[in-house]
Amino acid sequence: MRAVYRLLWANRLLRSHRVKYLGAAVAHTLGIRHLVVRFDPIRACNLRCTMCYFSDEDYARERKGRLTETEVEKLAADLFPLAYLVVVGCGAEPTMYKGFPELVRLARQNGVPHVSMVTNGILLTEEHVGQLIDYGLEEIMISAHGVTKESYERFMVKSSFDKFHAALRMIGDVKRRRGSRTPELRLNYTVNADNIDELSGFFDAFGCYGISTLQVRPVMDIGGQYRTRLAGADIERFRTIAAELGSKCKALGITFLCNTADPGYAGEPGTSLGLDAIHRYVGPDDVWRPDFDWRNESYAAFCKRSGWTSYLLRSALAPKAAVNAAGRLGKYGARYEVQL
Repeated sequence: MRAVYRLLWANRLLRSHRVKYLGAAVAHTLGIRHLVVRFDPIRACNLRCTMCYFSDEDYARERKGRLTETEVEKLAADLFPLAYLVVVGCGAEPTMYKGFPELVRLARQNGVPHVSMVTNGILLTEEHVGQLIDYGLEEIMISAHGVTKESYERFMVKSSFDKFHAALRMIGDVKRRRGSRTPELRLNYTVNADNIDELSGFFDAFGCYGISTLQVRPVMDIGGQYRTRLAGADIERFRTIAAELGSKCKALGITFLCNTADPGYAGEPGTSLGLDAIHRYVGPDDVWRPDFDWRNESYAAFCKRSGWTSYLLRSALAPKAAVNAAGRLGKYGARYEVQL
């Protein structure tokens, strides 16, 4: 996954939205791989993490659905040939979808260079991990929002700290038995005012699991029960601990993703500009744009019908303020400093 993180690092250096939109227009016109497809085959989760919208029972009850096997295959055939990166799982838990490793196989079958997966890890089995290795999963991202048992189970409601550690051990064991370097392990930690201090002990708790990448993300307001952003003294404490973690990651050769520049998300979404040119979300009854009739038309047909190339060119020529005002992916996208 180093190539993907190098691109994320380069995105922070390349501030011009004009270059990004023009590049996307060229890639789209020539049929060059440039899409990032984040694929939720099911809208469900086995946990109720307090910083996630699934902790809102109304959301969990009302926002349900799953794609059929036929729908998954159609969407894969339509989008994966243009994808540079496919991420299985985005806003939901992919392991609740029967046969979820098949998405990895379909991505590789369609020549996708990089395939990753996001999960809380609790439902993973040895059989799953073996399949994911066979199908070519490059990275598995697992959420861990507490270093201690008390905070982990407080923020990751319905989970178990012991089961979480067992899952991490199991992944490592299967990889060793199979003699496989992949999937690489990335741990995602969402930090808030109540779990900042224990973050300094992250490697004492998880350093034995062969982590390749660590992401530390300040809490965002996405509709969860816990939505208070970092502010004041908490930001300074966070930055101090993040600097220590960054030094540790550098010494261990671990890629480190962290938003210390704007942990309260108060600034402009500079590095997010251009993401809508390449980002494609896929979920039950929610594929990319509401006017994309994906069940009855192809991606190529929709792009032609909607004038997608013209949109990319207009965005490239528009002032940055106008692109900001257009909404795009909001102020949360790609907000990481990347330490390779």
